[in-house]
Amino acid sequence: MEFKQPELLYALFLLIIPLAVHLFQLRRFQKEDFTNVKFLKKVIRQTRKSSRLKKWLVLTTRMLMLAFLILAFAQPYFPAEDPEAASSEKVVFLDNSYSMQAVGQNGELLAAAIQDLIKSLPENEEISLITHNDEFRNLSAQELTAELQNLGFAENPLNFNTLKLKANQLLKASTKEKDFIFISDFQQILNLDRSINSPTNYHFIPLVPENTQNISIDSMFISNREANEINFQVLLSSSSAYSESISVSVYNGEDLLAKTAVSFQENESAQAGFKINAEEIEDGMIKIEDAALEYDNTLFFSFNKPNPAQVVVITGNIDATFLNRILTPPEFKTEIFEIDQLDFNKLNTADLVILNELESVSGALKTNLANLHSKAVPLVIIPPGNSDLNSYNKFLTQLNAPLYSGLKNKETLITELAFDHPLLAGVFNEKVENFDYPKVQTYYEIQNVNNVISFENNSGFLAEGSGVFLFSAPLNNENSNFRNSPLIVPVFYNVGLSALKSPDLYYETGKDIEIKIPLQTQQDEVVHIVSKTEDFIPQQRSLGDNVEINTNSLKIPSGNYFLEYRGEKQTYLSFNSTRSESELEYNIPEETENIKIHQNIGAYFNELKVASQSHELWKSFVIFALLFLIVEMLLLRFLK
Repeated sequence: MEFKQPELLYALFLLIIPLAVHLFQLRRFQKEDFTNVKFLKKVIRQTRKSSRLKKWLVLTTRMLMLAFLILAFAQPYFPAEDPEAASSEKVVFLDNSYSMQAVGQNGELLAAAIQDLIKSLPENEEISLITHNDEFRNLSAQELTAELQNLGFAENPLNFNTLKLKANQLLKASTKEKDFIFISDFQQILNLDRSINSPTNYHFIPLVPENTQNISIDSMFISNREANEINFQVLLSSSSAYSESISVSVYNGEDLLAKTAVSFQENESAQAGFKINAEEIEDGMIKIEDAALEYDNTLFFSFNKPNPAQVVVITGNIDATFLNRILTPPEFKTEIFEIDQLDFNKLNTADLVILNELESVSGALKTNLANLHSKAVPLVIIPPGNSDLNSYNKFLTQLNAPLYSGLKNKETLITELAFDHPLLAGVFNEKVENFDYPKVQTYYEIQNVNNVISFENNSGFLAEGSGVFLFSAPLNNENSNFRNSPLIVPVFYNVGLSALKSPDLYYETGKDIEIKIPLQTQQDEVVHIVSKTEDFIPQQRSLGDNVEINTNSLKIPSGNYFLEYRGEKQTYLSFNSTRSESELEYNIPEETENIKIHQNIGAYFNELKVASQSHELWKSFVIFALLFLIVEMLLLRFLK
């Protein structure tokens, strides 16, 4: 116990005065004669004992009353446990990741945390606040309340180490005691570092949801695409086994395109398939109904009308116009070049390359074809007749593709079809046995092949490997009647379809994404990424007939957008946040030397207030003084 005015304690010496008065007070007695002296002595003895007890009790209560009164004026108090706690530099982290949409005892975790924080903020102190996507420095309680009321969810959460660095940057210049208050549900993806060793005091406030059952739309992809039909698959996951069926709907804006139901049963994943008749979908959404997290119940996507595949046919002195009649617009843009008139600029932008009976493959051509192969551009090789294929084999070795071997001069029928191969899938309603098989006069054997079409002796006529389609025989009319066969159209058409680039249905927010759009722009003009409520100007550069945009510097919310140039829509884009927040797995920390755990936000600030305040005792001493005064009065009044 300490005193604010200890000099008043000297007044305790004044207690000697009542003590002296009581000890040295003299009383005179008158003598009276009585006949019975024995009886008189007995009465006097009893009176003296009663008087002496009353005198000492009154003396004690009076001195205690004066002592407590003097102590009260000296203002005694117990000092604060941590006097610097209230004045410490504080940084509060409030987790606003999508997992905070989960429901706790007081409703949605983030909304409840905001309300508790607003109620608990100290009025006469400035506090810094950080979230996953915002930073507020040294704000008063009123200013911070306004910011908290407008706080939304973050698309891309940060890990613990990054948040710790941000907090340390804010606390770096302070010479006061430093506190980092961490309010979160502590999902495992935070990667919490338990070995914290720094001068900063860490105060963790866990927010726990009542239910961890959550169903999420994870992703979608195109499984098959035709001229006006799109087949795609939607992948869903559940945080735990779920027995009930879930309805999955596909929308284009407000128009319902398709709907189905999936069941997880004992698995924690499910898949839904859809077939949509549409050339393009500009405002696509996949939706489910789930009472847990809201953000992962919708997946935004857009499907742009595909651009025609650029097909480059390189031929020797052999007619290749039959390919023009198969690979036609609008799906394909086919250009045929003689080998000595080849436009390498066109070649390097091709989506499909066909070598039609070239005598050899030159070094420059090999280099360009190898570069295209590294970009997954399909290559079709139709060999020349009666030629040394050494240059082809060297090139195929470089691509790790099947190789040609000896020439066979024997008429052979083409009889075997791999009906389950993608090039022939859907071509026949059933396996055909009575068929007018085409034939060849000469052919090459192909080593290490995956046959699509085979001869009657099981050697390959059309083989595929490492993204290269190899015919074993020339297709000119002198060597084969394959051009007149019904097989030629589906074979080359499906090869062409494999070259059609499947557009990205959506992109992840917060990622460094480069998107190439077929669009010619002027040097001083820019493209915009636009939605009903947003307008972004991305980093961009013109690359000939294309413009390349980069979204790295943009904070694009999830949703459907379109690329605008000169006030006109050019292409559709969609963005979705990562689904990592959907995994409701938590890692609640334990209290250690550097980490203190608090039950809730209010409890932390109450502990802080108690620790920083001293306990005044003068009121208690005044009360005791009054009590002793009352006791003294009662003694004087009733004690005889």
